[in-house]
Amino acid sequence: MSIKELQDATGTVIHPMTETNAIVDADKLVNTTSTQNNIAGIKNFVDGISIKGVPLSNINFGKINSVPNDNIYEINQSGLYYYYSKTTNRPLMDISYLNGYIVASFKDINNGILLFIGGLTTMEKFQGEWRKAETNTAMDLWSGGAKVGDTLKLAADVNNFDRLRFKLTTPLGNDYVERSTNKSTFWLTQVGLSGDGGAIRAAELTLDRMDDQKAMKLSKALINNGSSKADNLSDVVLTKVEGLK
Repeated sequence: MSIKELQDATGTVIHPMTETNAIVDADKLVNTTSTQNNIAGIKNFVDGISIKGVPLSNINFGKINSVPNDNIYEINQSGLYYYYSKTTNRPLMDISYLNGYIVASFKDINNGILLFIGGLTTMEKFQGEWRKAETNTAMDLWSGGAKVGDTLKLAADVNNFDRLRFKLTTPLGNDYVERSTNKSTFWLTQVGLSGDGGAIRAAELTLDRMDDQKAMKLSKALINNGSSKADNLSDVVLTKVEGLK
């Protein structure tokens, strides 16, 4: 839950300006005896708000640092950083986040965590080793209008993701379908009822991964309107592919 404002015991709003100011100044509202002021939302404070043991109040949000030697792995101090598209060891993120800001919180030089703000992606350094980046934000891999026979050139290797999310556009409507990336062929199925509810209608798309893992071919698109035989779909049936970790 985001902190939108902080209040004192009388209900007076102390910090209405920004979420960042509210979080940074939260330390000032909690004393060493663990007595808490009236702060709306979830309360789980001891001596302040921290990430991996490092108080957020230790981070100077007024100073923007350059990434040391343009290498993400060389960040080992808490602070606010700005990275560029040429900065090395960046986690794989959408093209919209090739440049952006990082909030770094370090307990010591061997233990800390980075938050890439735009892409909501985290990277943790634990006992001197960098762990795999994690995010719940989908990455755009392809968009357009695909028909049977088209090859979709993806923005990144399929193996970088745990799941793919496809946006289907068929006579049955527009739907998102997710599939695990542990298959060489993806079968995407939509199911619905006929207008009178008397028959089941279904559409199925077949996509095959190419050898370089950075493209896939839409090899088949069928629809069954409740009859014994499925018909081919010749119009656009797929408009987006996203990667999820």
